[in-house]
Order: sequence, then structure tokens, then C-alpha cells
Amino acid sequence: MASAAVQDQLGQVLIDFSTNGVFPEEESVSAAYVQQPHLAPALAALSTARSELEAKIRQISRDSAPDIDTWIEHAKSIQDDIDRSRKLASSIVRQAESDNETEESLQEKEKYVEFLTKEVVFNGQLLSALKGIQDVKEILRQAEDLAEEQKIVEALFKLEAAWTAISDLPLEKTVRAVRILDAKCFDQRRYIHDKFTNVWNGLIRVDFDQRSVTINKDLPDQGTNLDQAVIGLKAFKELETAANKLWMDLDEIIIKPRTNLPLNGKQGSLYTIQIEQNRLSRGDGTTDHHIKSVFNDIEAIVRFLVDNLPFEFIEPLSKAMMPTLVRRILDMWLDTAVPATLEDMVDYQKVLAQVHEFADNLDKLKWPGVEGLHDWVANAPKIWLSKKRESALDWTRNQFSLGLGMPQLAERIEKRMVAREDRENIITTGTAVTQDWDAAWESDGETVEDHSEGSGRNRSSLEEERQVNKVFAPPPDEVDDAADAWGWGDDDAAEPVESEPEPAYVAVNQKQPLVAKRLAPEVREMTISEKYWTTSLPQPVYKTVTTIYEEGAKLTQPEYSHTPITPAAPGLFSLPTLILAMYRSVSPLYYTDEPGGNMYLYNDAVWLSEELKQFALEWKNRDDLQPRAYGMVKLDPEIKILESFGKRAYTSELNAQRTIINDLLAGAQNFFQQGDEADQSISDVSLHIRSQAALWEKILPYSAWASATGSLVNAVATKLISDVFDLSDMSVDEAERAATLISRIELLDDLFIPKNENGQPSDDETPLTSQFADKWMKMKFLSEVLQSNLKDVKFLWFESHLSFYFTAEEVVDLINLSFESNTGVRAAIREIRDNPRPRAGQA
Repeated sequence: MASAAVQDQLGQVLIDFSTNGVFPEEESVSAAYVQQPHLAPALAALSTARSELEAKIRQISRDSAPDIDTWIEHAKSIQDDIDRSRKLASSIVRQAESDNETEESLQEKEKYVEFLTKEVVFNGQLLSALKGIQDVKEILRQAEDLAEEQKIVEALFKLEAAWTAISDLPLEKTVRAVRILDAKCFDQRRYIHDKFTNVWNGLIRVDFDQRSVTINKDLPDQGTNLDQAVIGLKAFKELETAANKLWMDLDEIIIKPRTNLPLNGKQGSLYTIQIEQNRLSRGDGTTDHHIKSVFNDIEAIVRFLVDNLPFEFIEPLSKAMMPTLVRRILDMWLDTAVPATLEDMVDYQKVLAQVHEFADNLDKLKWPGVEGLHDWVANAPKIWLSKKRESALDWTRNQFSLGLGMPQLAERIEKRMVAREDRENIITTGTAVTQDWDAAWESDGETVEDHSEGSGRNRSSLEEERQVNKVFAPPPDEVDDAADAWGWGDDDAAEPVESEPEPAYVAVNQKQPLVAKRLAPEVREMTISEKYWTTSLPQPVYKTVTTIYEEGAKLTQPEYSHTPITPAAPGLFSLPTLILAMYRSVSPLYYTDEPGGNMYLYNDAVWLSEELKQFALEWKNRDDLQPRAYGMVKLDPEIKILESFGKRAYTSELNAQRTIINDLLAGAQNFFQQGDEADQSISDVSLHIRSQAALWEKILPYSAWASATGSLVNAVATKLISDVFDLSDMSVDEAERAATLISRIELLDDLFIPKNENGQPSDDETPLTSQFADKWMKMKFLSEVLQSNLKDVKFLWFESHLSFYFTAEEVVDLINLSFESNTGVRAAIREIRDNPRPRAGQA
């Protein structure tokens, strides 16, 4: 409850709060609880305060009354101004709305005026278009009338004017009227073209029945002359087409019958030509086949065309005409006029002069397209050389196509300085000795040493004897590359190749060091000759090569300096290389089907190389050649390639036969493990070697035959020896059986017995097998070892020649193979190993 003091302050607190908004600060006042009895004094205080306030307000109003009246007047004045402004704004709005209506009306009127203007313009354009269409129709009518009167050029001008008028029409191209006019123009153009075709055919009349061409420069019943017709062709863009057609018609009825030579060369099949003013026709008669005559007739035809055709038409006509005509002249007339030899050079020079004159005459007539003829004359050396190359290759190829022909006997003769101790060996190996050898050196009764008694390692004389025997057979190459036939890799081909069998021939210049080394105090010149068989293939090759060189030599002579083909001399000297390359590449095809073909090829290559060597030698010694001709013949590289070519054929044959022999002897398997089949295999191998030896004997010289046959025998010996050493052990029976099989091979010894003058084996001569099969003696000693006891084996090693062909370890392997290990065997092995070369220095 509030205290009495607070209750007394209640009235004042309410007055302060009402007038000033002051809130009591004392909490006791603001939080006091007011009871109803205390409200009356507070309300009384409020009433008093209100009365005072009203009195103040009245006093203030009375004091400020004049100012308020002035304000009220001002307020009324402002209100009046506002009303006037409102009215003015309303008037402006009404005026603005009235202006918009006027503007809309004006715009509508402007649009209407614009519409009327466009209508006027459209009507003007329509009128212009209708007048233009009317003009085009009139022009087309005039063009049709002119075409009807055959005034083609004027009609074309009118048609061009019509197209120009159509393009000037103020209409789109898609408008139907324009499209109709275009269609009428095209129809009119076709109509004029048809009329023009009739006019052209009348001006240039081609009559297939009469085989004639008539050129009219003007016709009385036509309104177009030839010059105007050419303008029409240009307008129709048919100038080249018309020229091509005229050329084809002219060629068909006149030029082709005059210039096409018959394939059979029949005389009287070329027709004449006739020219009568403006008419060119084919005559009923015939003419000769001389080049001069055909040039005269073609020149007359060209002159006829130049005189009767407009110049503007001549150029396209010559472009259509001359390529075909020039090619025909070159192929049918001039190509056959190029001689393949120098004998016909006078006629060839005449032809060159005629061609040059003909081309110059056409140039004078201003007839284009004769460049091909000028080029033919300018390139005379090149053309003649190409013809020479072609004819030489064709002739040689045709000779090849005749086949190998009958075998022909050839002989190779060589002179050497030979030491006395070598003479008997050369005689026994089958070479022929002349110049009274026996009279020069009397026989001292010595017999030919048995070469089975020495090995290549211990006997240097054996190698020397074999070198002396190298008369003809080649060192075979291991690689047979068909590409080498053309001379590719010549440097490689010229390199000596080591291979088996060892050759039986070296060139003379290779023998000189050997002879000089073995030159004894007493030497004698010896002539060695061997006969062999060749085919007919190398003779035409040699003939062609030598003929070409002789012609090349002639071209270097002063009397040929004026000929047009003299510059072809260096190229002519290079042709033999092509001839020989073709021989190497083509000839193997003809040898394939012939038995012993590779051996024939080898003989042919040797014969050809020897002949070329002799030719080259004689060429250098000739005194009828010009200095520059001596160095033109460069046959040494070709001879080396040719020799290599023959050697590869020889080697290829031997490799093939060795492969066959290896296959017959069980191939990669061990031959001595074949059981009962081994006997038949030995028989087959022996028969095969004998058949090949018999075949080759009819082809090869003795030295080459012996070398080749020895190669086959050596292949058998090598296979048997290798298979024996590949066995792990061998019983006594197996060793005896192996020795028996080897002994059957040893029967081939009789192939190498020197023959007497009658061609039969001599009874008292020793076989020369070991000279041509280096494994032969090793095989024979192997057979001896297989049949021997331990004591015999020691004898063969220490007393005989076993150590010449077997090493100590090889003999030890044979002992271990055939004998059981015991004290005696081990002692024998120890003795052999302790003395690996028991007969050193005794050979």
C-alpha cells in the first residue's frame, strides 16, 4: 500500500506525465499501489491543470488571430490556383487527345498515298514488262524468219538479243512468263541449230558413196557463207566438235586408205587422191608404197584444206588431225624405214631428208602439229639406236626359241710352259699333247705315282699336280641368284668363291705364278687341248655381239662422220651388255628340259667367254680402228659375270646331284642302321653316279667331267665316313658288313681309269679317283680298318699310310668303336697317341 506522501503526489505525477511525458523516477512512486479513494484528489488536480491549459490556449489564440487570418487567405488563394491548374491540365489532356486523333488520320492518309504510289509504280513496271515481253516475242519471230532464210549468223545475233532482253526484264527469273520466254529461246536455238547443221553440211559436203569431200565457201541458195558458218560454230561452241568430225570423215574415206599400210605388205592396195578445185576425193587407182609419194599426197591434202577453209577453222582441225596422222606416219612408214644395220644407211638418210622437207613444207603452209616429225629427224641417232637394240634383242630371242639344237663339238686349246715332272700327269688326265712331246723328252721308264699313297696334308706335290690338271672345270659358287644374270652385283660375282669340289680349271693368267714357282731347269712349251660339246644358243649371241662392235667401229670411221647416226656410236657399244644380260636371264629356261642342261649351260658360257676374250684381244691388236674405238670394247666385266654365270650352273647341278645321293643314303639318318635296305641303297647310288657320269661324259671335257664325277663320289665317301664315326659301337659282323658296303662303292674306281686313244679304259693304268675325290683314300683306309685286327691297325698306322688320312684321335675312335677295352687295346691307343705323325717327312 502506498504511503500518504505518495498518495499526495499522485495528482502531480499524472499532470507531469500528461503534459511533459515525464515518468516518475522514484520506484516507490512508480510501483505504488493506488487505491480508489486517492483517485478523486488526483482527478481534481487534473481538472485544475486542464482549465489552466485551456485558458492559456485562448489567450494565445487571441494574441495570434491576425496571423491566422492571413494564413487562411493564403490557403484559399493556393486552393484557387490548384483549381485553375487542374482545369488547365484537363484542357491540355483534351487537346492532346484531339491531336492523336488527327495524327492517326494523317497516317492513314499517308499510307493510302503510299499505296497509290506503289500501284502507279507496279502498273508502270507491268506495262514495261509487257512491252519487254512483246519485244522478246518480236525478236524471236525475227530470229525464226532469219533462220528460215538460212541467215544463221543474223538469226544468232537476234537470239542473243532476245536473251539480253529477257535478262533486262524487270521480272524475277522464277516468273512463269520469263520461264516460258526462256523455253521459247531454247526451242528457237535448237531450230536455228538444225538449220545451221543443214547449212554446214551443204558448205562442207562429205559423200561417203562418192568418197569425196567438197568445200563450198558460199552457196547461192543459202544466206550463210563458210566464214559466217565458222562464227556460228563458235556461237554454238562446236568448233572443235565440227573439226573432229570433219577429220574423222576425211580420214575414213580418203586419208586412211592412202596412209594405212596393209599388214601383209601387198602392193597396189593404197589408193590415189584427186583434187579438183574445191573437191577432194579418193581415186579408183592405186599408188606405190614410197614415203615420198605419201608425203606429196598429204601435203596436197593440207594445201587443199588451207586454200578452202577459214583460218580460224584450220587450227582446231589440225589439232584433231595431226596427232593421229603423225603417229600413223611414224609407226607405219617411218619405223620400218629405220634400218637395223649400216648397209641401208643411204636409204635412211634419204628418208630423213624427205621427212625434214615434208615438215618444212607444212610449216610454210602454217599448218600446226608437225613437231613430232621434226623431233623424229632431230632424234635420228636415238631412234636408230633403239631400233638396233630392239632388232638385236628380237633376233637373239628368236634364235633362242629354236631350242638348243644339235650338240656341237668345240675344242679349247691352250699353250703352257710345263716342267718335265708334270708332263705324264697331264697326259694321264686326258688332255691331248702335241708338238712331239715324246720326242722332246724320252720316257725314263718312271711310272705315274699312285696318289693313293699320300695325303693333301703331307704331300705338297699332290696339290701341284691338281693345279696343273685345272684345265676346264670351274670353281663352283655356292649361291645361284637369278638376279645375277642381269649383272646385278657384278663386283660380288667377280670375287673367287671357295667351295667344293675344288675346281679343275683356272685361267691362264692364274697359272703363271704356279708355273713360275715350279719352273724346273728343263721346261717345254706344251699345247693342251680338250674337246667338249655345246648347244646352238651361244653362237647367235656371239655373232650379235661381234656384229654390233663391228658396226660401232664403222661409225667411228671418217667416212661415216657425215651420217646422222654417228652420235649413236657410244650407245651402240653398250648394246652387247644387254645382249649378254638377256642371254643370262632367258637361256636357263631352254636348258631346263634338256638332260644335263646345266652342264650344257656351263659349256656354252665357257665357250662364249673364251670367244669374247679372244675377240677382245684381237680388237686391241687391230690396226684398222680409230683411236677412240679401242676403248669402247669393255668386255672384261661381262666375261667375269658370264664365267660366274656358267660356274653357278655347274655348281647348281652338282649340288642337286649331291642332294639326291644324300637322300639315297638315308638322308639325315645313319646309313649303317638301315638294315637290309642298305644293300639296295648302295646299288641305287652306284647306278645313279654311273648314269650321271655317262651323261656328263658326252657333254663335258675330261677334266671337268672328272671333277664333277669325283664330286659325286666324294659325297658318297663323306657320307659313309661320317655315318661310321656317328655309331656308338660296332660288332665284328657289323664292321664286316660296313666294309662290304664300302667295297661296293670302291668299284666306282673304274670310272677314273685313264683311257687310251680308242676311248677305252687302259688295263695298265692306275685309277685317278683320289685326285678328284679327296675323301676317297680315307674311305678305302676306313674299310681296311674295319676289316683289321688290332695288330693290323697298328701296322696301318705306323708302317702304312693310314696317318696320312686319319688323325690319331680318329683312329682311337675307330678302335674304341670296334674293339672291347682291354690291356692290349689301351696300350695300342697309348702308342698311337704318343706318335700322332709316325711317317712325318717320309711322304
